[in-house]
Amino acid sequence: MISDNEFRKVVSENLQYYRKLNNLTQLQLAEILNYSDKSISKWERGESLPDLYVMQIIAELYGITINDFVTEQKTKPKHKLKHSNLLITLLSVGIVWLVATTVFVLLGIFLPELEKKWLAFIYAIPVSMIVLLVFTNIWGNRIQVFSALTVFYWSIPLSLYLSFNYQQLWLLFIIIIPLQILTILWFLLRRTTKIVIDSKGELEHKTE
Repeated sequence: MISDNEFRKVVSENLQYYRKLNNLTQLQLAEILNYSDKSISKWERGESLPDLYVMQIIAELYGITINDFVTEQKTKPKHKLKHSNLLITLLSVGIVWLVATTVFVLLGIFLPELEKKWLAFIYAIPVSMIVLLVFTNIWGNRIQVFSALTVFYWSIPLSLYLSFNYQQLWLLFIIIIPLQILTILWFLLRRTTKIVIDSKGELEHKTE
């Protein structure tokens, strides 16, 4: 019969193995589960283990079963989390553009005399960026968040400038310049500390 220490070792190694297989950091997994990254680190060191309910959530997230966490034999997940996340994100953004296209078509049918019907697509840009920001904050990386923020910033004054016949609205773009600079500085200063286990089994921190 397997001992308690051996069982903890198997589970902790599997938790770490499947997390890395799905290209998630401890911090990203913690945000998805609404736990702290310290809890994830303790699980992967075998100091404590998640309860069955949390393990079931993690297993579904990785496309495996709870049994895969408690056996030494590694199972190939049914799906890659990264690919699944990408598909969900693209589907959500696609829905935004479907709505924009529908609005454009309906305006063309019922209000053909209306000018600037194409603005429906312009408005879809900031809305798409909001959707991207939601998902990239959950499972994306810093570059994706920064890119979505940048497009969102500049698409807002663009939408207003193209919507109204008022030339002075170009001044709105000036407001975005310091905002963009502050965002760049914030992302440069921001550091994510990851807790990892070195080759000796000791805890260390990495800053990226």
